Amino acid sequence: MSGFKLLLLTLVVGGLAVMSGQVILFHLTDVLVATVVLAGIWSVFSVRGLRVERSVRNDRASVGEEIEQRLEIRSTLPIPRVWLEAIDGGTMPGYRPGRVLDLGIRGRRVWEVNAPCLRRGVYDLGPLRIAGTDPFGLFRFGRRFGPSCRVLIYPETFDLTGMVLPAGNLFGGDKRKSGWNQTTPFVAGVRDYHAGDPVRHIHWPSSAKTGRLMVKEFDAEPVADVWLFLDLEARAQRGEGDESTEEYSVKIAASLARYYLTQGRAVGLAAISAQRLTIQPDRGQRQLTKLLEHLAVVHATGAQPIAEVLATESDRCSRNAAILVITPSLDERWPAVMRQLRDRGIHGGGVFLEASTFGEANSSLLLVGILASAAIPSILVKHGDDIGRVLTEGSLRVVRGWR
Repeated sequence: MSGFKLLLLTLVVGGLAVMSGQVILFHLTDVLVATVVLAGIWSVFSVRGLRVERSVRNDRASVGEEIEQRLEIRSTLPIPRVWLEAIDGGTMPGYRPGRVLDLGIRGRRVWEVNAPCLRRGVYDLGPLRIAGTDPFGLFRFGRRFGPSCRVLIYPETFDLTGMVLPAGNLFGGDKRKSGWNQTTPFVAGVRDYHAGDPVRHIHWPSSAKTGRLMVKEFDAEPVADVWLFLDLEARAQRGEGDESTEEYSVKIAASLARYYLTQGRAVGLAAISAQRLTIQPDRGQRQLTKLLEHLAVVHATGAQPIAEVLATESDRCSRNAAILVITPSLDERWPAVMRQLRDRGIHGGGVFLEASTFGEANSSLLLVGILASAAIPSILVKHGDDIGRVLTEGSLRVVRGWR
């Protein structure tokens, strides 16, 4: 029986007692009133005097990983709690765990729970909602307890091992063995010491191990920057949610950024959505984190076509830089802009998402033909493709096209 029904029964029995004057009904009314009052007070205090603590081990993760957290509930009142229902709130997609627990007098419960990362973005974990009841289950009260915690989910990236970097001046050059007098952060290996080698290049651990002098050989740094141009024009996008050209484009940009940075390249990003997003090229893990942080929250809400973005933002690119355009746009103007940039010494290619495979759109055959006739290397990505495999295999064609 619910508390409302018991309260109604109490009123009915009390009315009958007043009308009939029977003592037994008055006694029964007293019992019912006492039960309602005690149960109500118990229910109210079942969620009072509680303290909730939340500790998150990692507030940043990538799609496919998990956010690990620890929750603790403590009772500060000398009353037992039975049938407490704890439901963790928040905005993370697919995350709403709960459990039923009880607490003894000044009791404490601790448990760990993992939140799956299903979609990129910024989300909140918590607050924790705790609902309590009396031993008879008549009344139920709930309260929300903080704190909540904000987490950042990076976009999913794909393994591009085996992807081939374009060679030659068209893409800034491959790493080449440096001369004896050149020092860079990139050590290719060690070799025997020759007369004239600088003493500062001697690798003492290898020398001690082999019993003869060994010197370090260096790789020259790649000289060209890699610019990723991400198309965030709303009208060009097709599909919804994770199966949209927007999400595919962000995953591709994140994967390419990770790959080129691990190869020692300097990578930058240019895109225009509701706001202009420009990240100057740089190297290293710090640059990767910066790129992933921005890619985690961008959305295709822009109004500027990719051709205009290329025309305006390409002024930031140095000569012999490389541009990779990631777009589902069927606009024939952006290949023309790519040709103009090539005349300026800025070479590029495209990762073209076939919009017709994501939703209703015109055929991409004409644009693919334009790219081919203009000798602009491109990789075609369709809905449902294994992005890592398509980019890796397509890179071989890109290399041949650049050469």
